[in-house]
Amino acid sequence: MSTTPWILKTFQIDQTGTTGAHIFIEARKPGLFAFILNLIGLDPTAQLKVTKGAVSFRSTSLSGMTETSTALTQIGSFQGGYSKPIQYLILAAFFPIFGIVIDILMEEFLFIWIMLVFSLICLICYALEKNLAFGFETSGGAYYGLSFKRGVLNNVSVDINQVDNALLLVNALIGAATLGTDYSLSSGVQKVSSQTTILAVPPANQQVQEVQSKVYTQPVINSPETIEQTSTTANSQMATTDTTQPDSGANPPSGGM
Repeated sequence: MSTTPWILKTFQIDQTGTTGAHIFIEARKPGLFAFILNLIGLDPTAQLKVTKGAVSFRSTSLSGMTETSTALTQIGSFQGGYSKPIQYLILAAFFPIFGIVIDILMEEFLFIWIMLVFSLICLICYALEKNLAFGFETSGGAYYGLSFKRGVLNNVSVDINQVDNALLLVNALIGAATLGTDYSLSSGVQKVSSQTTILAVPPANQQVQEVQSKVYTQPVINSPETIEQTSTTANSQMATTDTTQPDSGANPPSGGM
């Protein structure tokens, strides 16, 4: 990846993928001459494209074109972020100190105000200028990407929220391609407390098995009252049976020899 930031021409995020790519970034070389070549289609450009199945990086120049495409399952990491010129902050702190030293040496109170103006300009430049970067590393260790910034002529700006959305979408696509499922987005994490452990609920069939494993039987213990009542009932049933049976010896059949 070139260390010199390119000028951003296109930054497009498509969650549906109907445009042919979920992420499409296009940039050109900086400078007025490159802008003139851009108008006639001859300027050096770089493209980063993420589809549902692959990530590709393409660079064109006056001498030719090269393109590298890698499947999402072969992506080692997808990187993105932004950087700000910290040298402006250093200059913003240096100018007032330099002005105070000059005023003390010259016994005047003039240079401090001039240095404060320069310091304010540096702070404004630091707040407005930022360089964005996107790239990917293959499982083999090769890295492809580009760094870009907003151009005055193209006037295409990107904020950090768009960078976060792009990274979130690409990571979801890589995870879906690896697991063989459709991608899903998760924009944030709900913070429960500073320190906690959230346990997973077991499946329904596992809960049923746990309940069934706790079911057990107890031996039936008959109390003396129950035994006495059962014996009395049995004797009554036997007495009733004896009274209802016919006596074959008391009444012989009628008739004679």
